[in-house]
Amino acid sequence: MRIASRGGCVVGIFNRAISFAIEEGVDGRLLITGALSDTRLDKPIHVIEVRAEIGLEDGLIHSLSGEMPHIPHEDCRHALEILPRLVGERIVPGFTQLVRDVVGSSLGCSHLAVLVTNLGHVSVQGRGAAVMSRMGGGEAAVRHLRKQAVELDIMGNCYTWREDGPLMREMRGE
Repeated sequence: MRIASRGGCVVGIFNRAISFAIEEGVDGRLLITGALSDTRLDKPIHVIEVRAEIGLEDGLIHSLSGEMPHIPHEDCRHALEILPRLVGERIVPGFTQLVRDVVGSSLGCSHLAVLVTNLGHVSVQGRGAAVMSRMGGGEAAVRHLRKQAVELDIMGNCYTWREDGPLMREMRGE
């Protein structure tokens, strides 16, 4: 099977692209920007953007806002009003369900919920990257990442992070 692509992106009668960028902010925070773009028959349907400040150490959401530059119905923009309800929450196990319950509700938007759920996932990657950047790798960074991995319940959630795998043995210092 050959996958049709254009410019490195898969193409079809419906296309969805989700992208994120994470930068280190001030006061131990990460600045995360994300965008979701849907096209149907090469015409844009959704362009939804989010911005968040997340605590590096604790995953606390300090701010969360969004814009909808392109939507199928003007009424869709009201869904953005639900985002402040997540400020003060932490990105830890259970965050995906919280987003489904709050942002994926009739007061929110399923597409916005997909974007915010992904923001939670990529924030974990950003937290790990920031730790490695700040600590320059080495044993101290590995210990810190191990602590975060335990708190975020990452162990056992995929093949690489399986309990008996080489990464987990290394994280345990075996």
